[in-house]
Amino acid sequence: MIENTIILLDNEHTIVYDGQKPIFDTKITNSDIFSAVVTPLKYLHSFSFKIANTLSDDELAMKAELRMYKEGGLDTQKEYIIDFVKYDIGDEYLIEVFALAKDDFEEYIAGFSYKINVIDLVFPRFLAYEAYYKTEESKKSNDLYIYLSEDEAFGVIYQNGKYIGHRLINSLNAISKRTGLELVKLKEYLKEKGFNRDNYELEEVLILDAIIEVFSKDIEKIVYSINHKRSLFGLSGIDSVFIDFDGSTIEGIEGFFLQYGFEPAIKTLEQHIQNLNPSLYVLLEYVYAINNNATDFQYINLTHLARKKPLTQYTGFLFLIEVVLLIILLTVAGVYTSHYLEKQQNEISHLNKQLKEKRKKIELLSVKMKKIKKQNDKLLKEKKEFEDKIFVYETTFRVIPMISKISLKRQKMMNDILKTLKKYKLNASSILQKDEKNFEISLISLSSKRDSISKFMHELINMGYNNVTTQNIQYDENGVYKSKITINLKEAK
Repeated sequence: MIENTIILLDNEHTIVYDGQKPIFDTKITNSDIFSAVVTPLKYLHSFSFKIANTLSDDELAMKAELRMYKEGGLDTQKEYIIDFVKYDIGDEYLIEVFALAKDDFEEYIAGFSYKINVIDLVFPRFLAYEAYYKTEESKKSNDLYIYLSEDEAFGVIYQNGKYIGHRLINSLNAISKRTGLELVKLKEYLKEKGFNRDNYELEEVLILDAIIEVFSKDIEKIVYSINHKRSLFGLSGIDSVFIDFDGSTIEGIEGFFLQYGFEPAIKTLEQHIQNLNPSLYVLLEYVYAINNNATDFQYINLTHLARKKPLTQYTGFLFLIEVVLLIILLTVAGVYTSHYLEKQQNEISHLNKQLKEKRKKIELLSVKMKKIKKQNDKLLKEKKEFEDKIFVYETTFRVIPMISKISLKRQKMMNDILKTLKKYKLNASSILQKDEKNFEISLISLSSKRDSISKFMHELINMGYNNVTTQNIQYDENGVYKSKITINLKEAK
């Protein structure tokens, strides 16, 4: 397939488009190019329903087909291609299903002036206006497109650049029959005079009224659809109405909307390529975008002449390849498994032999270990006895110098006490060694030397005996001060 290029098939000619310039050629039969056909809406069956948004696309497709046959009015005796678009509306999907019968499809393409073997895409015209939105800014609007042609007419609603609904209205041929006005004249009136009464002669007013009557009912149907979409999509109104009528607008058409409270801007489709009908340009751009993987575009495909897929894409072929590959894999796996098992068996035999040898060594080591443990227990017992004896010796050697040291300290303290008693001319009624560390001295001081006891204690403290204390100093009736002084030997430096 030629990449990017597309062919739009029409009943009179083919149009080749590469995204830049269209080529009208009735002789092109290259089936390698992506081809598309716009199906007339008179052949299209549609049906809408809501369903839980937890279903997959495959499940939705199955549900859509069942609902179309059961509730959408499809004939079970006919063959259809069915496709759908979905909208997420909160907890549900709104599904709009479309179906095209094979006999209707064949009837339509039978009228083409050339033979067709393959059609890649069959779609309704009203989906193509999505290609009109080239920028994100242009998508921020609610728009209505009114398409008028000789054989077909409809109004289609777009919200934020996406299709959300359509409504069939009277084609130009149908309006011509209803009003009795020739088709050529009808088109002339609409293009040149529109619905503005000031543009008509007096004798033409009755014809205008007849046209307005038909058109009023069609606009009423469209407005009804717009109001119906309010609750489903939160549609706030219509910002713009685009007239798709041979590149022309229709003067005065805004009056039909004013009576319903709408004040949209009336626009025509812009002509992007010189000498190319804007309506045709939109179709070419849409098909071109679909062929070039515009995944964000809405589209349905109702073709009954789908391109035959390459052999490698058929399920049966793929299944056959899978079976062959599976057989090859199983064969390889069997050979590998057999070799692996044999190798593992040899390895197990070798390991069992090693295990027996190691077990024998372990038994010998276990016997040796028991003997060593018994010897170790005996040595530990002897070690404990030696440690006890060593402790006694160490204690004895450690105490001997301590005894000598304590004796020297006691002798020094006695000398310091006697020396201090003499210095302050104090008498001691007794000097007692309460234990090996503490001395108790009973002092006597005449009243004329009552502070001598305090001086005595401070003098000993100055010598380094920090723990020199007395409970009290008593004064008796004979004029003598008495006090018991306690000195702790361990405090001496």
